[in-house]
Amino acid sequence: MKKRKSPAIVAARAVILPMLIAGSGLVGCALAGGARAEELNKLQGHWVDVNGETTLDFDESRMTVTSPYDKETYKIKITGANPRYIENAKAKYDYDNGFGVIGTIWIGDDNVLTAREMITDADGHQYRFVRQEDLDNELEIQIKDRKFPKSIESDEIVSFNLVFSNENSTYDIPPEEPWYEGVYSIDVEKEDDGTYEMSLHGSGPSYIIVDYSGPVSDEYVKGLANLVKEQKIAEYNGWWRSNNEHFSSWYLNIEYASGEKILMEASGRAALECPFSFYEFLKYADKEAGYTKELQ
Repeated sequence: MKKRKSPAIVAARAVILPMLIAGSGLVGCALAGGARAEELNKLQGHWVDVNGETTLDFDESRMTVTSPYDKETYKIKITGANPRYIENAKAKYDYDNGFGVIGTIWIGDDNVLTAREMITDADGHQYRFVRQEDLDNELEIQIKDRKFPKSIESDEIVSFNLVFSNENSTYDIPPEEPWYEGVYSIDVEKEDDGTYEMSLHGSGPSYIIVDYSGPVSDEYVKGLANLVKEQKIAEYNGWWRSNNEHFSSWYLNIEYASGEKILMEASGRAALECPFSFYEFLKYADKEAGYTKELQ
């Protein structure tokens, strides 16, 4: 029996929390231990956001956050059993541990500073702060291609998994069609009894676009294998591109009865380049899911 859930698109938008109070009247906080003082010393100077225009400037225990919309100075403290968190030392409110719309900042082992935007009901901006001199390396697209076979002899797919993020019709999906902004996954799996199950899922930050699962025929899976061939995907087996910007991403993994595999992925701005069509796979999955037909 097919299981189908009607698509529910909720017009939900991010609600940015109110800006926290200005830097005047800050309450100081002593740094406990030499480790915390050492971490603070490492932070001194100017930092830039890989994913935007916000900057951080550290001057002793003060941090100035400059964005295109605001500039704020805070007294900070370093916390955590292993001193890795930068928090606001102001004590006006119990929850007042953020910096404007930026949440607590984490000092990574690679000495990159990361944080999330303090918003509700959405993903929010991903902050990744590095030294100005490291910015070019962060933005550079790294080619990490694997040396995998470039041809597949088998015609029998036993597992197909495609996951991608569709942001502002990034790929070849027509913007007028109802494949809304969100993360999509298409899965086809051969069960122990030899039958196949297919699922199509899509969801945004606070809404479900499509959620379908049901059995598919051998002929349907053969058609999927033919679509993989038509797009010459095996020729790109091992494709792996990435950079450190927070952007779209996609992942494709196909396994065949012969043991042959296709594995491809990309993340960051590198994911904007894709050698196959997401739209063709969405349309093929929708033959079973009936998502667009239900909307007519």
